Amino acid sequence: MDRNTREQGNKSRIISPIPKKRPYTAFAGIYDGVMKRAPYRDWAKMILESYQIGTQKIHPKIALDLGCGTCKIWKFLPPSTELWGIDNSPEMLQIADSQQIRGVRKLGDLLSFPKLNKSFDLIFSVHDTLNYFQSEKELSQVFAQVSGVLERNGVFFFDVSTSENFRKNFQNKVLKETHGQTKLVWKNEFDPETSVLKTSLEFSGPGIFELEEHFHRAYPLDTWSKLLQNSGLEIRGIGSDYEAWEIFPKANYWNFMCRKI
Repeated sequence: MDRNTREQGNKSRIISPIPKKRPYTAFAGIYDGVMKRAPYRDWAKMILESYQIGTQKIHPKIALDLGCGTCKIWKFLPPSTELWGIDNSPEMLQIADSQQIRGVRKLGDLLSFPKLNKSFDLIFSVHDTLNYFQSEKELSQVFAQVSGVLERNGVFFFDVSTSENFRKNFQNKVLKETHGQTKLVWKNEFDPETSVLKTSLEFSGPGIFELEEHFHRAYPLDTWSKLLQNSGLEIRGIGSDYEAWEIFPKANYWNFMCRKI
């Protein structure tokens, strides 16, 4: 797209590239608007259900949210639970802070947790955060970090998008949304050979013309099982789409309930 508006006659036209931003930089300001229909209550319900099944206890004393973002789901967790979160986007964490959502938030990378000085009886991660990791080696590092701060017999719950979700709902799809004065265009490309979904987010509005690129990778069930087991985490249940503890062949999401062994 040519963004130079002056008359140029026969001169060569200069195409200005869209400035690229780190993921969840430009997106942070409208993220809650994009996610306003997200079923946070249902997600929280299944997280707590997994904790109750795994521990035979009602509520966790202390929980850690991996990729906590703006921490919206925290509003649906028990007030008696001490909440901690890690995210690598300062912009997302600033929004949670501005909304005075209770809990402790740490800026950091899931490949190498920031200093916590705590152990947790529940660790969870929702909305396909773990799909961002592009190799089994990276996932092993994440699971090793989880195992290191999860109490013995504690529960680790997470969801992941499936390749079926990427193929069915995103492949070659272009979505357009408007949030306030910001226009958002989503462009999706899914490679079935690598199971990688590339999402390009273009933001435009007053003083804004930016691009973020997000990469998600889907993995088969046996890969998740192998990596978890190798990290000392035992799968106690696999669910689908936050609906039931069974594997649906065409599920968009898998839900994992694990315990430290």
